[in-house]
Amino acid sequence: MAEAVSIKARSEDYSTILYLVPFVAAVVYGLALWAETGISLTLPSSVYLTVTRDPYLFMLGSLAVMLGIIVEVNGTEQQARPAKLSSLGNTMQSLAVASLILVLFFAWYANGFTDLSGMASDFIVGRYGLVFPAILLLLSYLISSQIRLAALFNRKGLALIAILLVPVPLYELGKRNVLAGLVVALLLLVGGLVLYLAPQKKPVEPKEE
Repeated sequence: MAEAVSIKARSEDYSTILYLVPFVAAVVYGLALWAETGISLTLPSSVYLTVTRDPYLFMLGSLAVMLGIIVEVNGTEQQARPAKLSSLGNTMQSLAVASLILVLFFAWYANGFTDLSGMASDFIVGRYGLVFPAILLLLSYLISSQIRLAALFNRKGLALIAILLVPVPLYELGKRNVLAGLVVALLLLVGGLVLYLAPQKKPVEPKEE
């Protein structure tokens, strides 16, 4: 019993460290870039975009979170795993919200806390700053649904897929027509958010005769 508790405690410690990896790595990388360009009162937009567009940083953060999930689940006793999966779903949602808030804050900071259009542009152009929270939400949804494939094809699953597809028109369609890329990306983002946040209708129960 004591050994099982010890394994669980260690797995939770290790998973917590892994969940922090994407945030710590982004901060360390950003500070290193900022130091190279010269520390100033305002975060340079180029530093923000370099961090949020770095594919290796995105892969490192995503893999660290997934490894954290595996470690935490494997350190949990078999009978307690359904409750752990539910808890992990909430953890992924919290990480997604924290990630989105930090990305928006630093995009705002990079534009001097005054230029909202510049902030919005940097937020959209910094592709992985948008994709990473969406990945976490997708993980949360799949974990809470106990990773059933059918869960991808209901309303919330389709919403998350739409949000994940936002960078595609930006960088593919945007190469030929910037305005068209922005419009399609905005439609996917708004449509995905509406689908995800809209209240779900409860199924009508048949009346007893």
